[in-house]
Amino acid sequence: MKILGVLYGTNLFGRERENIECFKAFKELGANVQVFSSNREVNGGEVGELLDALGLKVGGLDFGSHFSISYFRNIRGYWHRQIRRVFTCSIAMYRAERLMRPDFIFVGGTMEYLYLWPWLILTRTRIIYRVADGPIWSSKFHLFVYKRLLRLSHLVVCCSEFIAEECKKLIPSPDHQKVLVLPNCVPAFPRSNSKPAIERSKNLRLIYVGQITPHKGIAVLLQSMKMLKNSPVELLVVGGSQFTSEYENELKLMAKDEGLKVTWVGRVPNPLPYYEAADLHVAPSTYEEPFGLVVVEAKSTGTPSIIFPSGGMKSLVRDGVDGWVCKAKTAEELSESIKLALIQHEALGAMGAAALDDYEEHYTFDAFLHGWNKILNPAIQEKFSCEK
Repeated sequence: MKILGVLYGTNLFGRERENIECFKAFKELGANVQVFSSNREVNGGEVGELLDALGLKVGGLDFGSHFSISYFRNIRGYWHRQIRRVFTCSIAMYRAERLMRPDFIFVGGTMEYLYLWPWLILTRTRIIYRVADGPIWSSKFHLFVYKRLLRLSHLVVCCSEFIAEECKKLIPSPDHQKVLVLPNCVPAFPRSNSKPAIERSKNLRLIYVGQITPHKGIAVLLQSMKMLKNSPVELLVVGGSQFTSEYENELKLMAKDEGLKVTWVGRVPNPLPYYEAADLHVAPSTYEEPFGLVVVEAKSTGTPSIIFPSGGMKSLVRDGVDGWVCKAKTAEELSESIKLALIQHEALGAMGAAALDDYEEHYTFDAFLHGWNKILNPAIQEKFSCEK
C-alpha cells in the first residue's frame, strides 16, 4: 500500500500532530508513506522537522498564507502570488503522484485543498480526507471549499461523531456511507528527563492546556476563578504562542489585578507532566469543539476533566464518573463544578483511575492503529476489485 500525504501547517498544534499520528499508523501497517510539508518556514518548521525525523518527508510545497479577502484587497500582488502557488503546488504534486503511483492521497484540511484543487479535481487516485475541524457555517466560501473536498473524497474519516454528523449535512445521503469515525489518539511527545518545577500544593490545582484564544474559554475560566477567589483553588495555564501574545497579556494583567492564583507556564514541548502535577483538568471551550484532544491527554495521565458541553467533547467525559460536564457554558456553572470537586476532593483519585481506564480502552495508539486497519483493508480490497 502506498499513501501520498500533504500537510499545510508548520507548527505542531493539535491538527498537525493528529495527522502525523495518522502517517505513523500507516507506516506501522506496512504502507509506503511519503509526505509533502510546507515551505513557509525553513525546513517546514516544527512539522517538517518532525516528519524528517520520522523518515516521512519527501519534499516541500510553496504554500502561502490564508485566502483572506483583506489580504487580497490590501496586499499588492497577493492575488497573483496565490494563483501562482495553486498551480505550482498542483504541478509538483501531480509529478510526485506520477512517480509514486499511490493507492491513496491523504488530505488533512481545507487549506491543503485550496492550494491543490486543480490536482485533486483531476486525479483518479482515491482521496482520504481526515476531518479534524467542523464547517464554518457563517462563511459561504469556507462551506463551498469544505463541501467540495467532502464530495471529492473516497473516504471521509472524522475525529468524532459530532464532526461526522456535521459532514453528513453537506453531502447527499448516498455518500453518508463513506463518512467514518476514528477518534484521535494522544500524540507522542518528546521525552524529557526533567519534571516541571512545581511543588505539591494543599490547594485544588486546576490545569488548562491549549491555545490562549477567546473561543477556548480561558477568560470564562478566569471569571470562575474570580468567583472562587476565597477558596483553596489554583490554576496552571499551559499553552500560548506568538500569535496570541496580545490576548495572553490582557488575561495575565486581569488575573494579576484580581489577585488570582494563576501560574502561566507558556507553551511546552510535552504537557503530560503538567497534567500529572494537577488534580483536575478544565476544558471550557465555548465553541463547538471538534474533538477535545486535551481531555484524552488528561485521561492518559489519570487526570479527570471538567468540560463545557461543546461539540465532540461531550462524548469524552462521563459526568460524575471520570469528570464533570457543566450544564451550560458559563462561569457560574464552571465555578459550581469546581466547588463540587472541592467537596469531593478525595474522590478525584477514583475518577482519575476511571479516566485512565477509558483512555486505555479507546484512545491509545494501538486502538488508533486498529481503527485505521479496519478502514484501509476494505478500501484496498475494493480498489483492487475495481481495477480488475
